Amino acid sequence: MNPLQLRLFLASFLGLYFELVIIRYLSTEIRVFAYLMNLPLIASFVGLGLGMILGKPPRLLNRLFPLIASVLFLLIGFSDQLNLTHLPFPNTDYILWGTYDTAGIPPLLLLFDYLFVTLFVLALVVAFFILLGGLIGGELSQSPPLSGYATNLVGSLAGVLTFTLLSYLGSLPVIWIGLGMCAAVPFISRLALIVTFAAALLTTTVSQHQALWSPYYRIDLEALPAPAGLSRPSGYMLSVNHDYHQKALDLSPSFVASHPGAEPNRSALPTYELPYRLVGTPDQVLIVGAGTGNDVAAALRHGVGHVDAVEIDPVIYKIGSQYHPEEPYSSPRVTVFLDDARAFLKKTTKTYDLIIFAYLDSHTLLGSGFSSVRLDNYVYTVESFTEARDRLRSGGSLVLSFAAGKTFVTDRIFASLTRAFGVAPRAYYTEFDTTGVVFLEGAARASSVAIDYPDITNDLLRNASGTTVATDQWPFLYLQGRTIPNSILWILIPFLMGCLLLIHGTIKLRGLTKRGNLHFFFLGAGFLLLETSGVTKLSLLFGSTWIVNAVVIGAFIFMAFIANAVILTRSISQRLAYLGLFVSLLLNVFFPYRLLYGLSSAEKVLAAAVIAGLPVFFSGLVFSMSFRACERPSEALGTNMLGAVVGGVFENAVMIGGTPILGFLAVAFYAASAALTTYRSSTGFP
Repeated sequence: MNPLQLRLFLASFLGLYFELVIIRYLSTEIRVFAYLMNLPLIASFVGLGLGMILGKPPRLLNRLFPLIASVLFLLIGFSDQLNLTHLPFPNTDYILWGTYDTAGIPPLLLLFDYLFVTLFVLALVVAFFILLGGLIGGELSQSPPLSGYATNLVGSLAGVLTFTLLSYLGSLPVIWIGLGMCAAVPFISRLALIVTFAAALLTTTVSQHQALWSPYYRIDLEALPAPAGLSRPSGYMLSVNHDYHQKALDLSPSFVASHPGAEPNRSALPTYELPYRLVGTPDQVLIVGAGTGNDVAAALRHGVGHVDAVEIDPVIYKIGSQYHPEEPYSSPRVTVFLDDARAFLKKTTKTYDLIIFAYLDSHTLLGSGFSSVRLDNYVYTVESFTEARDRLRSGGSLVLSFAAGKTFVTDRIFASLTRAFGVAPRAYYTEFDTTGVVFLEGAARASSVAIDYPDITNDLLRNASGTTVATDQWPFLYLQGRTIPNSILWILIPFLMGCLLLIHGTIKLRGLTKRGNLHFFFLGAGFLLLETSGVTKLSLLFGSTWIVNAVVIGAFIFMAFIANAVILTRSISQRLAYLGLFVSLLLNVFFPYRLLYGLSSAEKVLAAAVIAGLPVFFSGLVFSMSFRACERPSEALGTNMLGAVVGGVFENAVMIGGTPILGFLAVAFYAASAALTTYRSSTGFP
């Protein structure tokens, strides 16, 4: 790799690497960004696209970069101290975790607070990435288009792999930022490096020094006060991304007998005892969302034969192994699976006497910001409950607990269980403030054991007819109806208006509305939707784990690299490439992925690679053929990134039309790119 290629590689590495860093860091520390769908992703694309179009970064921006980067990372890192972590989310039709109580605060003040902070942060993200995009554009303009694009793809893939490795290792944000700054040494002044790294180090040492970082969450662990006469804690409270998540409690008979009034142990005990009051002592138990181990410990206390415990987060499992007072994970009667709950239900062939959905709720989106689907959405669909039903033995039971309270989420889970089992579950509130709800199906539903909790079954039956169930095609558990929430539109619309002002000036300057650049624009929009569709479909097929998401994103970049390599070595008809693209796109849209569920792992991977990968390959062929002859590669690639912004905006339509709409939108954008293709024009298309 010559010096020019190395600089382009590093610039491309920085672009995608910091894109993943910002998305992860923002959603962790300023909680609304975990639920504002893909806005941080869109903001990074706006910055990268504009930067590439401008080429060499403007001198003023270059000088201001240390200030922009430092303010951005300090704002994120000290968000808790600045009261920004739990901003209000002024809308009730989209439920999220981690907003503060807004009672008594004027609505206009809430809206201003919400808009001002989120738009200011997004503006910082755009400015940060304009410089990185300028670095890529400046280096790309000095290379032959296709070889430069190949280097750009390799650098981007390296960025994905590097951040994936850092996530696997549980590294701290100071490592993420520090590594990125080291890679920026050839481009940025020493002052910028020192100031930015100092800002990252400060946030880590002051506000994050006790935090653990898993591939999904920032995790904080706090020991609960020891009751009188006991020298050790009665348990631990675990928070993820600054939100309460779960407790690891000592509920052993000896502790309860000696400290009957200890809280929260006393209040929590009935919830974990309930399944065994109803069904006695089952032999085989499956617990999905096992967490730190309270449900596992309850099963062991009641003498079950064996427990399969499924937990997606390796750090939460490790905390349970090390700190849970009853040490449930050390029992030889327990087998732990670090996997997505839905993926496990598809893969296992075992049957169970009791299946427990153990307050399984997520606090983040899947797919590193590429998708509007939350990490746990596919666990609560009709299809998921049907798979759980099929894993029950004759006379088996399903017990599902969820902190939904008096909301449409409770109605949706009730209606979805009814659809899957063919009979409505019994449902009860489980806490004095009616936030916890437990649903019973199978033998537990039919049990004659008296339950002391308020029975809400009849109330939910009255609501069931008007409730939209969650399905694999529309898995939005936390969204009240098929609409884009106002709280998202209130940010999206003013943000896009501001971006249009920036882009408009650039378009007038560079003439980006000519046919060739619009062609690249629509290719970018189509590719973003194709990538998002791939993340959602393959996460459903293989699980919503962090490694699946990283592999999917990396595989898409690799397929684009292979397509580019093909065009470097041979000539292919663009008509033929488009034909292959549309055929493979339609196959991807209409193919029922459920047909792959019964295949072996190797067969499933091969089939999914063909069905999901072919559209990426053919779209890569189309892009590389057009890119080969363009006169301004950085301008074309920047316009392509701005097209991805539009694709990201249209991705929100999935909340209305469900996941299939992503494929249809991708077809529409690729059709627009094909309509703009000319074979003998001044744009230089082949």
